[in-house]
Amino acid sequence: MGPYVEGHVLSWVLFIPGATALALLAIGAVLRGVFGSSGLPGEVWRAMALGSSSLTFLLFLTGAVPAFDPEKMGLQLVEYADWLPGYGVQYFVAIDGINMCLVLLATLMVPLVLLASWMHIQRSLRSFVFFLLVFESAVLGVFLSFNVLLFHIFWQVALVTMYFMIGIWGGKERIFRATKFLLHTGIGSVLMGVAILVLFRLNLEASGAPGLDLIAQPGSIAPGLLDLVIPVDSSALTWWRGQTGLFIGFALAFAVTLPIFPLHSWFPDALADAPTAGSALMAALLLQMGAYGLVRFALPLFPDAAMGLAPIIQGVALVSIAYAGVCAFFQQDLKRTVAYLAMVQAGFIVLGLFSDQELGLVGGVVGMLSRGLSVAALILLVGMLERRRQTRRIGEFGGLAAPMPVWVVFMGISLMAAVGVPSTSGFVFELLTLTATFFSSAWMGIAACLGGFGMAACLYGMYRKVAFGPLIVESNRGLMDIDWRERTLVLALLIPILWIGLYPNPLLRRVEPSVLEVVRHMSERQAPSPDSQAELRARGTLGQSTLGEGF
Repeated sequence: MGPYVEGHVLSWVLFIPGATALALLAIGAVLRGVFGSSGLPGEVWRAMALGSSSLTFLLFLTGAVPAFDPEKMGLQLVEYADWLPGYGVQYFVAIDGINMCLVLLATLMVPLVLLASWMHIQRSLRSFVFFLLVFESAVLGVFLSFNVLLFHIFWQVALVTMYFMIGIWGGKERIFRATKFLLHTGIGSVLMGVAILVLFRLNLEASGAPGLDLIAQPGSIAPGLLDLVIPVDSSALTWWRGQTGLFIGFALAFAVTLPIFPLHSWFPDALADAPTAGSALMAALLLQMGAYGLVRFALPLFPDAAMGLAPIIQGVALVSIAYAGVCAFFQQDLKRTVAYLAMVQAGFIVLGLFSDQELGLVGGVVGMLSRGLSVAALILLVGMLERRRQTRRIGEFGGLAAPMPVWVVFMGISLMAAVGVPSTSGFVFELLTLTATFFSSAWMGIAACLGGFGMAACLYGMYRKVAFGPLIVESNRGLMDIDWRERTLVLALLIPILWIGLYPNPLLRRVEPSVLEVVRHMSERQAPSPDSQAELRARGTLGQSTLGEGF
């Protein structure tokens, strides 16, 4: 890397896609205003987008990943600068083992989605490319930001760009679906924004300096939010100054995008009506933003509230798993079935994150990556089938193993990863989260296993009918199998699925130290109860973390 990239690789990765979109927009405006032309052709926009998104992926893969030390705890490749210091807003980006895998996923997905939609997005092509590149930069900003207000700004941009992708290139009810999506996620974002303002005031009162950095950096005049003592709720406090009210403000915003019952109603409709490219990005990246927000902000900032509400949250996750499984059983649309499968996986992620076990946190992080890969692969495969038959109804298919054997094999591997069959990434994810859930509560672990078995049985029935059922619809007999381009796109997702499943150690070595750092912050910030203090004094371990005893 050259001197202009050295030391700023994360900034280059973050801004290359968005800067490309703005540069193309500016060049087009100049061509129209000065030369009277119609601007750059859509094909040029698409080629430039593919080049910039591929460069972003390669730059992170060759610049940031090799420089990351898996044995080191804490943040790495930190870039910190004043932006609006009077309002506590600093440009603060960094990576650790938790967000590194998500940034890799984000930078991989965008060029894949561009290639998948290469011949199928023709209407308003320049606008599509613009929103796609801005969405990539926004999602990368969400994953890389360690200033809470900067995180919130990128969060809002990601939601707005997804709204346009659904509303412009979606199906017949795209305006209604996009509006429903924006209302649900927008209300959650407003709640999170209010909680951020409260944090700003609390930090200002405590230190006398404005600050919204998660972790204080050298040269910062305000302490980090993880150094701020946020009181546990009591009758002497107004509700909004205690941990519970603030935690709920963050958690509801994150729960909507996960999505978790009963805040999910936007999701099956939006996923089904969005174009294949939008659906793949929604499932692979947008949904992971919610789970990431819980790990990065909600749990370490408000540990007492999070652990106090953990049994309720885990109960809601179990209801979500059961509800999504029942809905999937009665679905006749392949894409909506995938949507409910993603909801089941969200339930397992939440069970792990709120299990009060390091093992569950590691499983939740692995689950974000696994869900992104497997659900995105399923959506791409469903989109390939829909383009050939102009329908997604399960009853319209049967016996596809004969005309489309490669598609059937790829679909089978993706489904196995989604339900956690051994040798896939889903198995690693579900093994960790279910083990942690059993440590937390045996009956919750049993209920989660039953929910997972039910979903697996539902998907098996669907797959058996589509792939090996009777070939009764004559149109299916002459279907062409997926071509080399489509195979390459799906393999780019299946290879990491199988690699993580067969050899998870490289991923776990990078995730575990960062999870231990989150656990350390939670342990230091938790206020021990009188009973636990007496017990710890008797054992001589007061002040040591007990969260990881089951790990």
